[in-house]
Amino acid sequence: MNPLPDSTVNLLLSGFMGLVGGLITIPLNALVSWLLKRDEQLYQHKLGMIAKQRELLLQHKLEMERKAKDDRIIRLENTVAQLQQQDALTRLEQRLAHG
Repeated sequence: MNPLPDSTVNLLLSGFMGLVGGLITIPLNALVSWLLKRDEQLYQHKLGMIAKQRELLLQHKLEMERKAKDDRIIRLENTVAQLQQQDALTRLEQRLAHG
């Protein structure tokens, strides 16, 4: 016969089963959590890289637009200077013709 009462044996078996279950599920849970966290960090890194690339492309686009505006301003200034020279020549010719 068993020297321990049935309730004590049941209690000991329940504790042992809980311990074994914890030893199995805790590492599995930790592994799954670690894998999910690693994937999350990887995706965050990829999103960060995409955001950085988009930012650089936007900066480049804005720089090119600014450069195009600068080029147009320079062309306009040159055109104005040419028109002023033509106007000055026209006035000089008129003075010479009247003079």
